[in-house]
Amino acid sequence: MPDGMILGSQAATAPDRPGVLGYLYNRGGLNNQKMALISLMLTGLREKQAVNLPYIRNLDQRTELEYVVRIAEVFDLDRIFAFAGQHGLTVLADCPSGERGGWKYFESFHDWPKAAMDRRSLDTLLDAVASLRPRIASHPAFLQMRDFVRGTLGIDMVVQLRIEDDWREHAVNLRRILGDSDDSGIGFAAILSKVKNTFPDLRMAYVTADEKSMSASKNEIRSVCRSRFGIDLIWKSDLMPAALIEQLSPLEQSLIDYEMAKCSPRFVGLTSSTFANLMALEKFAITRRPVRGHYIYNCPGDVVQERHDNGYSASPHTAILPALPPELLAEYHG
Repeated sequence: MPDGMILGSQAATAPDRPGVLGYLYNRGGLNNQKMALISLMLTGLREKQAVNLPYIRNLDQRTELEYVVRIAEVFDLDRIFAFAGQHGLTVLADCPSGERGGWKYFESFHDWPKAAMDRRSLDTLLDAVASLRPRIASHPAFLQMRDFVRGTLGIDMVVQLRIEDDWREHAVNLRRILGDSDDSGIGFAAILSKVKNTFPDLRMAYVTADEKSMSASKNEIRSVCRSRFGIDLIWKSDLMPAALIEQLSPLEQSLIDYEMAKCSPRFVGLTSSTFANLMALEKFAITRRPVRGHYIYNCPGDVVQERHDNGYSASPHTAILPALPPELLAEYHG
C-alpha cells in the first residue's frame, strides 16, 4: 500500500448534508480528477451552495487497486481557499461525502469554457483552474530536477508519448469514429518523425509517459530515436534515484511529468489527451496570456502544428484556431 493512502473501499464517508455539494472521489486519472474538482467549485458558485472537497484517487496499475488520500496531501489548500474567498464560495475540507465517481462534474467541465464568453466569467474559470497547485511542484527533488533539465541540459521541449497499452485500445476506438482525420494512435517513431520534421535542429527532449505501460522499452525507444532522428530522449527515471521513484505513487509520478511539461517553453502533445488540454488551459490561467509553444501531433500530416485554442478543443482541426472571440482574446494580450 502506498504511504499515506488507504484503500478506496475503506475510506471514511461523511453523511451528506443539505446545501453542500460533493463526491467521495473521482475514479479517473489525475487530470480527470482535476477537471471534476474545478467543475465542483464552479457549480457551487453557480448554485450558491457550499462544496466539500473530495479525496484524491490513486490507481495501482499493477494490482488495479484504488487508493485515496486527503486532498491536502496533493494540492495546496491555501490556494483553493484563496480562490473561494475571492469569489464568495464556501469550501469545506471535512471528511469527504457523496458517491464514488463524481462523473457528472467531470462531464460538465467542458461546459464551463464554452459558457465563459465574457471577461468576468472567464476570469472566474481561470481563477478556479489556477487554484489547483500541486504540493510536489515545490518539492526540493522536483525543483532540482527541473533546474537541471532546463539549466544544465538546456532542454526546452517536452514530448508527450501517448503510447501506453491502455491508450492503444482507446486510440483504436477513436479511429473507428474519426477515421484518418486524427493521428492519436500513432507510435513513438511516427510522433518523433513529425517533431523532427518541424524542429530539425532539435537534439534533446524530455519525455512524459507511463514507463511501465509503454508499448516498447525506454531503451528501445531512445535507441531508435537517436539513430533515426538524432534526438536524445530523457525520462524522469533517468534523473531521479530509483529508490525515490519507487517511493512515489503513480499519481505523484504523473504530477511530476505534468509540472515538467507545464514549465517547458515548448510542448508537443495531442488534443485527445486531458493531460495536454488541461495543461494549456492552466498556462492560460496562470499567465493570462494566449498560450504559445504548445503543439499537437495528432493532426494529419508530417509535422506537428501549434495550437491556438488555449486548451479548449479536443479536435486537432479546431485546436489550431482561436477558441475565444477576437474581442475577448484581445483583452488578454495586455
